[in-house]
Amino acid sequence: MSLSASLSTANSSLYVAGERTSVVSRNIANADRAFYTRKSVEVLTMPGSGVRTSGVTRAEDLVLFRKVLASGSSSAMHSAVLDSLDLLNATINDVELDSSPAALINSLSNALQAYSSQPHNQLAAEAAVRSARDLASSLNSAAATVQQVRNDADLGVQSSVNRINSLLEQFQGLNAQIVKGTITGADVTDFMDQRDEILANLSNEVGIRTVSRADNDMSIYTDSGVTLFDRAPRAVTFQRTSNLTPGMPGSAVYIDGVPVTGANATMPLQSGRIVGLVQARDDISMSYEAQLDEMARVLVTAFAESDQVGGGPDVPGLFTYSGATSIPADGVLVSGLASRLRVNANADPDAGGLATRLRDGGISDPLNTDYVYNTTGAASFTDRIDDLISKMNADYTYDPAAKLAATGKIANFSSTSAGWLQEGRKVADDSYQYQSTLYNRSFESFTRTTGVNLDEELSLMLEIERSFQTSSKLISVIDSMYSALLGAVG
Repeated sequence: MSLSASLSTANSSLYVAGERTSVVSRNIANADRAFYTRKSVEVLTMPGSGVRTSGVTRAEDLVLFRKVLASGSSSAMHSAVLDSLDLLNATINDVELDSSPAALINSLSNALQAYSSQPHNQLAAEAAVRSARDLASSLNSAAATVQQVRNDADLGVQSSVNRINSLLEQFQGLNAQIVKGTITGADVTDFMDQRDEILANLSNEVGIRTVSRADNDMSIYTDSGVTLFDRAPRAVTFQRTSNLTPGMPGSAVYIDGVPVTGANATMPLQSGRIVGLVQARDDISMSYEAQLDEMARVLVTAFAESDQVGGGPDVPGLFTYSGATSIPADGVLVSGLASRLRVNANADPDAGGLATRLRDGGISDPLNTDYVYNTTGAASFTDRIDDLISKMNADYTYDPAAKLAATGKIANFSSTSAGWLQEGRKVADDSYQYQSTLYNRSFESFTRTTGVNLDEELSLMLEIERSFQTSSKLISVIDSMYSALLGAVG
């Protein structure tokens, strides 16, 4: 090999060493950055002598990356459901603490039993009425919590839609840079890392799948097949309801005019935070709301007063509700009733009423004697109290919207409701823990496969340094030989 060829080889080796050093330094600097993939320089041997770089490549594992996206979507969905159930679970807490509707229904039953055993006792009468008032307040509070959860979920859907639109805009810019750079032969590996990170963030909001095309171009579809991005982002729209009406589902999310959530969705989303929020808003919360409303309806029915003379309709007694005109129909849900339930002021001692009207009747209208049971005013009268106890232990029909037993006692219905909520929370927690663990394991595997190992990079840096030193020494030797040759000729 001639001296000039040797010099060319040494120079090209130095250039390649510099390129490799730059890439290794970049790897080390970004080792802790999420979704940064290990970069490497492709080195080619030139015909005859010398080496050159053919470009920068990055470590990839499409199977693991798709697993990260899928598990991230599922984890975000179950997290949204669990957060909502945690808030709803606060309405029951521990049933042993006597703060849940089920516990307070049992307390009211016990208070009526105590009053029946001593109907002459004013304090027993007031205790029974206050127990009823605590129950009504508990149902009011639980209904308010349900509405808050629904409104928060609706706001969360709006925020998620805004994030999706923002991420799609960022994706469009990066995708265009990647396609352009690929065509011109530029290094686009960092842009591809950033694009992957956007995809990971997008998958948290909605389940996605991607399709790669020529020149590293990419399109995005939802996990149900609706186009999110193809050359340009599709519009994701949602009309938030400022205050959701009890019993009415919220608005649907649309992608390019196609509904992807709600009963009318032909291609419903399968995973992602939006799915969890909609499920919490329109399924879980509304079912629990229906259960509370059914408890309230049965209480109004059980404590209703009937015309003792004959001919008049039954009217709300101890338990009534704002705007009450009649007793709700049996087995028919009255949406929002739990939020409007209250104890009639005519029997509430703290509101100027007489608690003994619970024994005597006439709570609905003290001036209408047709609804008085204890016409003689006897202090030992227990018929009305015993009748109320019997009605609390009677079987009632419940609306299917409550998703519990179709018939049964209100005490059993309320206990089953608490169990339904806690079981739902347990299932959601188990699902979230599983999907979260799956995501973490998938991400760890993806990172091990495509991420930066500092030990390997430092070892590679030493190897490059030795190569650099060898090339430098070769140039030094060639320089000495040229000097000797020139000296001999001179």
